[in-house]
Amino acid sequence: ARSHADSSINERRLRPVYDYLDNGNHKKALQEAEKLLKKQKDFSCAKALKALALVRLTRMDEAYATLKELQQEAVTDDPTLQAMTLCYRELERPELIVEAYERASQKEPQNEELLTHLFMGYVRLGQAKQQRHAALALHRLRHKNPYYFWAVMSLVVEAGQPDTSAVERSTLLLLAQRMVDKFVKEGRLEAEAEVQLYLMVLEMQEKYQEALDVLEGPLGEILTSYLDFVPQHKVELLSKLQRWPQVNSICKSLLLDNPDHWLFYQLYLDSVEKLQASGWTPETQSEKEAELRPRPDHTFELALDFVESLTGAWTSRPGSSVLRGPFMARISVLAREGAGTSRDLLVGLLMEFFERTGHKASCVLDISHLLSSFTFSEEDVVRLLDKMEDSLKAALPDTWHVPPDVNTMQRHLTWCQLRYYLTRRDAPPSKEQRLQLVRDLFESYQNGLRFGIGLLPTDFQPSDNYAILAGCILLDVWQESGDNRVLLWLLAALERALLNSPSCFQLKLLLLKVYGRIGAATACQRLAELLDIKHIQHDTLGYLVTPVFLKAGHLQAAGTNMNSALKLFTGNYKDTTDYLISCYKYGSFTKIQEIVRFRERLNNSLQFATLTAEKMILELLLEVKSQESLKQVMSCLEIDPVHDKTAWHELRDNRDVQIFREWGASRKKLLADALERSRQEEVMWLRIRNLLLRLLAAGHALTQGGLQRPVGRHADHGDDGGCQANGERPQAGLSVLCDLLGSLGELTRELDASTLASPASCFPVQCPGPSRLPLFVGGGCLRTLQGLFHWLEQLYRHCEDLPVESVPSEDSKVRDNLVPLVKSLVSDVRAREVKSLLDAQMYLEQLVNLAEVVGWCSLVLTVGSTIVRPTRNAVTRKGKKKKEAATDEVALKQFSLLLAEVEAVAAEARSLVGDSRVVLLAPLMATLSVEEEDPILPSTGDTAKDVHQRIEQSYEESLKELGALLDTKLKLLRSLH
Repeated sequence: ARSHADSSINERRLRPVYDYLDNGNHKKALQEAEKLLKKQKDFSCAKALKALALVRLTRMDEAYATLKELQQEAVTDDPTLQAMTLCYRELERPELIVEAYERASQKEPQNEELLTHLFMGYVRLGQAKQQRHAALALHRLRHKNPYYFWAVMSLVVEAGQPDTSAVERSTLLLLAQRMVDKFVKEGRLEAEAEVQLYLMVLEMQEKYQEALDVLEGPLGEILTSYLDFVPQHKVELLSKLQRWPQVNSICKSLLLDNPDHWLFYQLYLDSVEKLQASGWTPETQSEKEAELRPRPDHTFELALDFVESLTGAWTSRPGSSVLRGPFMARISVLAREGAGTSRDLLVGLLMEFFERTGHKASCVLDISHLLSSFTFSEEDVVRLLDKMEDSLKAALPDTWHVPPDVNTMQRHLTWCQLRYYLTRRDAPPSKEQRLQLVRDLFESYQNGLRFGIGLLPTDFQPSDNYAILAGCILLDVWQESGDNRVLLWLLAALERALLNSPSCFQLKLLLLKVYGRIGAATACQRLAELLDIKHIQHDTLGYLVTPVFLKAGHLQAAGTNMNSALKLFTGNYKDTTDYLISCYKYGSFTKIQEIVRFRERLNNSLQFATLTAEKMILELLLEVKSQESLKQVMSCLEIDPVHDKTAWHELRDNRDVQIFREWGASRKKLLADALERSRQEEVMWLRIRNLLLRLLAAGHALTQGGLQRPVGRHADHGDDGGCQANGERPQAGLSVLCDLLGSLGELTRELDASTLASPASCFPVQCPGPSRLPLFVGGGCLRTLQGLFHWLEQLYRHCEDLPVESVPSEDSKVRDNLVPLVKSLVSDVRAREVKSLLDAQMYLEQLVNLAEVVGWCSLVLTVGSTIVRPTRNAVTRKGKKKKEAATDEVALKQFSLLLAEVEAVAAEARSLVGDSRVVLLAPLMATLSVEEEDPILPSTGDTAKDVHQRIEQSYEESLKELGALLDTKLKLLRSLH
């Protein structure tokens, strides 16, 4: 009773501190906590809250000192430990949370709550072995099943860790199985989650028969029967055991209950194919197989009879809806029979399927799936499409392309979509024919709008897919011709369709792709906001937005977008850890491995790695305005020049291209090839960005006292002799720089030998846009930066009186050509012709590359200025040896020459950016008009003007931001004299 009274008194005293912390008044909270501590020095909770206030006031040293006192006291009361946990979370030190609970549980080993918190702390750190020990300690203290199975799951997690060997994995899983076996023998399994964990352990060891015995035994009755979990799981296990008669029988029983489940049909037909191939017959069946009900079908003839019986049984029911599954299965059975089936029969069945289900939006997907899954020739596809067209015309001879009702409209739309996606792409119709087709599609679209009158803004219009299909065709025409009028028709028509259907994400995505292709970043930003891309979509769909901002020079928007996206990745570990803890609390063991895999997939995301590098480069370009600010930014970025922290072999490309529909098999192959090429280029681009950042960090480190590292493979770069720099051997840091230069040289040669895709080539609408790599490498930017860092190395050698290489090499040629390379950057941009908006996008991208190279030059020259500063001072002093004085003069001459050239190039680039608005973009935008043309979609004149304005505003914003960046770099360069 006295303890309870003391607790109530303490809680009342602490209430003001909690209130101030909750309200954000941390200074007042600190004062209140200190008042309490003056009255009661050993008030541990007040100390913890004081530490929390100090953390939030960014007085970290004092906070750590206070927390260290509490750690030494080994406090055990929950309010204090919870406050300490908050402190360590905000300090991002989860290991100290575990340390606090370890001390507390050692002091009170019988405290169940402390041990539970300790277990969850180990989960946060991913320490599976310690998890197991904590869980077993809990089970010894309180004989509860959940604690025991926490230990079992900890063994499974430990077995799944990357550093666990095959032998250790086998041992750990066997131990987990024996632990569960013990409970099974004692009849102590109580919950469904425990049985599922048992199944998981058995399947991870590939003990499928034992897992099947569990499902068929009394433990299987504990499992829930929702969504046919047990039968489906049995089918999976039997398939792995290759027991096809049982698979066939179970699938038949499932189909009798649910005759429209396509997955069951696929498993059923696979089992029929296996049985027929193996020659299995009822005469050769075992005694156990003879008891199977329903009886297995071992030939396609029997399978066809079964499927037709399903069709007849269902259609005979009064009021039954049209089922797709049995009809698709019937076609699949006949198609799998191969040579014995007439192609005319299959085409006829597909036509019958179209007649029955053509009014459903799913019909186009079903037919395209069947056509791509089996060997249908081009002639078969053309005959099918002709039959569909004849059917539509027979029903409505005069108005078949402007149907009078929704169902007829959907049948016509299905035919239009199949005609586009399934016909050959190597010999497309002429431009005029395709434009006429687009006009017809938009006429059908306009006609279909009357069926959507009165729909909510969140509903899709029934005719939206007409506009999307017409947009894809127009996009093909524009990419082939580069005609600005076609582009304006495309954008105006899609924008008008979006006004009619504000929630249609496919329209937004298509517009986003087209605007991105011409570098209209402002319009892309508007569409990204309409799409409301957030959370995991930053990883899967971020490739549609961020690269557009960077290539168009919208640096502020790019920075904002990258900040939002990086929050997902940086918070990934914390968020998924919370999910893991919830899984342990509620017994969702089957989700734990899934969450761990999800976390690793995000951690190894190519998008994450690219965003991190691009954000660092953007901060360097925008924030560095002096030598002091360079030092501050480099300190904040914490770039490690010695160790490459990117796990290149584990990078995952999580970009979602399937959000754009594609049904043709030939186009799927084109997409797969383009996607793989895009992935390779993005990885190569990331390697370049990482090397440039590490090179700058290595150069900056030379000005801060060098780096400590073991002698690497470039030990021959002056390892013997040389003067001391800041009390350290200067060669240590120089060796790192030389290693990185060697890596950059190898990468440059690798890129020179490879064939990069032309950025002007046509891309499938599903594929990510062209990488920045081709223009950056082809425009000489990479060679320029390579020469720039070689120049920095030589400058440092001269200033430190280190040996300079005397044998010319490929890299030294690049360095010697640095000044001509820098000068050529502006002339290359001036020489580019801008005849279309696609040319305008590439022109802007080259301007961005030019501005970025100027930015890199200013950063390296800022580092060089710090290196030559002692040399400048030394030249003015008397008494130096002639050799030393000559070396100093060479270094100063090198620095002054390059500084003058880069400053001249920066000034010329700034002038070029200013002239671009008048000389190039204004005349181009003046040609972007359809006032005298027949628009594709009627009444889009105002929309076309809006599109014109958005594109023009976007280009002006690009030039404005690039001009501001170059002004900043010019100011920085002038300050280095």
